[in-house]
Amino acid sequence: MSDKPRALGVVRLSVGNENQTGEETQRTRISKRADAEEMELVDFAVDIDVSASISPWVRPSLGDWLNNKKDQFDHIIILKIDRIARSVRHLSDIIEWCEANGKGLSCEEGFDLSKPWGKTIAKILAVVAEAELDAIKARNKASRETMRKTGRWPGGLVPFGRRAVKGDAGFTLELDPEYGPTLIEMIRRFIEKPSFSAVADWLNEQGVPTAQDIARIRAAAGESTTRLADPKPRGARWTPTTVQAVLVSRSLLGEYVRANGAVVRNDDGTPVMRSEPVLNEEEWAKLSDSVASVKYKKQKGSTSPAVGVTFCMLCGSSLYFVKGDPAKGKRERYRCHGNKSKGIRACPKQRFWAEDLYPWLESALLGEIGHLERMESKTTIDDNRAAKLAVIDGKMNQLLKELQQDEISAVAYASQVASLAQDRENVTSQEGPKPVTVWTGTGESYAEWWVRSSVDERREFLKKHKVKAHFRPDALAIDPGDLIENIRQQGVSWWDTPVKTSQVLAPITPVSLAGKPYRKPTTLTGSEWEIVSRWEDFEAERAAQQAKDEEEAKGAGEAEKVTAPM
Repeated sequence: MSDKPRALGVVRLSVGNENQTGEETQRTRISKRADAEEMELVDFAVDIDVSASISPWVRPSLGDWLNNKKDQFDHIIILKIDRIARSVRHLSDIIEWCEANGKGLSCEEGFDLSKPWGKTIAKILAVVAEAELDAIKARNKASRETMRKTGRWPGGLVPFGRRAVKGDAGFTLELDPEYGPTLIEMIRRFIEKPSFSAVADWLNEQGVPTAQDIARIRAAAGESTTRLADPKPRGARWTPTTVQAVLVSRSLLGEYVRANGAVVRNDDGTPVMRSEPVLNEEEWAKLSDSVASVKYKKQKGSTSPAVGVTFCMLCGSSLYFVKGDPAKGKRERYRCHGNKSKGIRACPKQRFWAEDLYPWLESALLGEIGHLERMESKTTIDDNRAAKLAVIDGKMNQLLKELQQDEISAVAYASQVASLAQDRENVTSQEGPKPVTVWTGTGESYAEWWVRSSVDERREFLKKHKVKAHFRPDALAIDPGDLIENIRQQGVSWWDTPVKTSQVLAPITPVSLAGKPYRKPTTLTGSEWEIVSRWEDFEAERAAQQAKDEEEAKGAGEAEKVTAPM
């Protein structure tokens, strides 16, 4: 083995690789320095497209050497100080690490970092490098802001369905010929049937890549300059949350939107346009209404199919889902936590096993409406007053949000809102017809839809129609919410459902029997309509079904024995 110290060469190039000493030049000069210092160059830690602001320990290549291979080298050679650190803190950390691990560190600046004066000079250079980095960041920020103000695309991940096209004045966005039609079809499908899950399933069935994977595919083909940490397509699947991110972005209007959702605006408060709009204002308002009806929020740490639908019958607070731990014998359950913000304490003994609660809810709901045809409602109006008001209100809400985020000046906000308020006054002063809600059949029953739907779709459906299930240990009362309109459309009344203990307690049309005047039963939740189920009835029903299944299984087993060959 060689007695020479083992040297690791460190090479780094920032994002863009412009006006920098190239990789090969850095390698050559580091190799020459290793020879001059009589060291054996064992390898290079090469990080390309890595910012100087990133800590050495988290860089892809150098970080691996520092964290996992420190016993394979004795010395680090760099071309210049700013190749390994561009902040005083990072440089101090790497010097201390070298001292603690018995490593040397040298560079072309020619000072000895093993001596106090050498460390001092290095830190002075690091201060200069850090100041230069701050200047670069300021220049880049100013450049990007200028591009925003002129509607140019400054780079980054291109929104789904669009592509960056270079023109005389720089890059702008336009509808992507390949994926633009898919984006338009996404919007059409969602407005027709508001379900993020359904749109995500459709995209996955069609094999449509996500925006990140499209960028990776095109970068690999040399058709895109978007830089990503992992350049290889991952085959990522669409989820309800990724679909929602596309459909709520105001970039569909052609506006330039910051990461926090604020619109980039001109000095007069008007939005900066960076591309041709995918939707006009009225189409955007219609899409926004559909999104608002089923806005999806992933439940952290929860896979419950009933979160946001189940409530405590005693205090009205939402039931809290507690995940189980089979290894410790803990079962999944729901329990009342009360509502601290309203001063409501948790109700004692309001605990329900998840394996009981969801089947009970399912049985009561489908027992009442499962046989009915699932109908969908659509509200229409003969003029466009509602659409105009929705557009104006949407603009006013967006301006308020940006004012609160300090993204727009108070003067620009006041000017824009005053103009919009006048527009709204003009629209509301006009006479117009009232909205008309039309229910149309889907050709399948609620029970059929329930079987083929996913857990997320069921939860979205129940929340969209404002269905609430109120529990106590001995009873369940379901407020059908908007579904009562569907039931009314099919002419169902209290007396039409005698086969189940659960029932809509208030009839659609009040009826008085001979010699017995109609009396509306007292509701358990205080709502006008209820579907009620008693726990003892549900438990008996479940036990009977289980006994039936066991009997059928036993009969099938005996039949197999009889028909088995001797």
